[in-house]
Amino acid sequence: MSAAARLAEFVVKTSLEDCPAEAIARVRRAALDTLGVMLAGAGEPVAQIVRRVVRAEGGIALATVVGTALKIAPGWAALANGAAGHAHDFDDTNFALLGHPSVPLLSAAMAAAEAEMTGGRALVLGYILGFEIDVALGTALNPDHYARGWHATSSIGTLGCAAATARIMGLDLVQTRHALAIAASHASGLKENFGSMTKPYHAGHAARNGILAAQLAREGMTASETAIEGKQGYAAAFGGAHGLDQALENLGRRWQLLESGIAVKPYPSCALTHSAIDALIDLRAEHRLSSRDVVAVQVGVTRVVPDVLAHSRPTTALERKFSMQYCAAAALAEGRVDFDSFTDGEIANAETRELMERVAMVVDPGLPQGVEQHAWSRVTVKLRDGRTLATQARGARGHPDTPLSDDALRDKFLACARTALSPDEAAGVAHQIEHLEEIPDIRALTSRLEGNLD
Repeated sequence: MSAAARLAEFVVKTSLEDCPAEAIARVRRAALDTLGVMLAGAGEPVAQIVRRVVRAEGGIALATVVGTALKIAPGWAALANGAAGHAHDFDDTNFALLGHPSVPLLSAAMAAAEAEMTGGRALVLGYILGFEIDVALGTALNPDHYARGWHATSSIGTLGCAAATARIMGLDLVQTRHALAIAASHASGLKENFGSMTKPYHAGHAARNGILAAQLAREGMTASETAIEGKQGYAAAFGGAHGLDQALENLGRRWQLLESGIAVKPYPSCALTHSAIDALIDLRAEHRLSSRDVVAVQVGVTRVVPDVLAHSRPTTALERKFSMQYCAAAALAEGRVDFDSFTDGEIANAETRELMERVAMVVDPGLPQGVEQHAWSRVTVKLRDGRTLATQARGARGHPDTPLSDDALRDKFLACARTALSPDEAAGVAHQIEHLEEIPDIRALTSRLEGNLD
């Protein structure tokens, strides 16, 4: 049986009753976080640019563009919501995928569920199936795939989105196999675009292309049986097929939503900055540090990080999200990293500007080398009084082993949602998501996500 056929079997034959109850609970948390960052990002320039194209091209009004009154064809809605959801780089990650699972998956699944007039059970199941396929492919292809320059959020996430929407749209085994093989040709996304608007666009690109693959397959378009594992197929082109058979064998047996899990971001910047931000905020508070106390900061990182955090002297808000020098300096100078930390123009805080010159990022061979620890770091701070402060190798708050509490996650959602919704409306959405799989028609949720940003 081909890889696409095996994936299709998993998509078509798995029911929500087959999924662990805890996996469903994690989808609720992911949906709360993701809809929050979509609402927060809907006013960002990349989201506005995408919506201008969507308005011109968008077709029949079936699906909601979050934060606006716009309704559009499902693929275009998925593109708009995906770009908005990733605009702040505040959305969740999975370290086996080495990418962002939830924004593409929920953008695609929500639009498809609206168009199909189905409910929360279908959306939750679609998300779970897409997530498991995302992580299975990530496990098989990474770290080579990521190291080659592919942005896995899109280059792998497109297949997860195709799986999610194929199930929601009711495709049969053959149609689903073709949808996944079509999605393998749709898949793309380059890390070289990190620090630009194209990076958040990738999330919408994956969502739209996943829906498009399912739509084409439903209408009868065919694709190669061996598009994924063939000699010139997806796996060979995108990083080698080592471990593909084992990863597919584990589908439905080991649930990655529970094993590798979801990392929720407490800061709106690249996940690879978060461990250092946490460490420096902690050191600042514990030792009552000011910027003038600091001679030098060294952040030890794993070998995959320097190619991602490539902007040592960032000049835009988006580049600052991919700058360890900036994020570390902001954390130490201000004791916080939040939306206000990322604005265009000159860096407002003079202490942050000066501290950046004293921050060095180096590869630390003593850090854990597992894929799921690639975001760990170790921080050393040298002080003017001769002391050296150092932290142990560590991950960040929000990682699966140190998850945000339900209250902290809700607070993040409410803070994000206020850009488009009133406090009462946002609280109502949060309550509804607590019962996501019980919503009989997903439009009961999406109708509450409309706003006046356009």
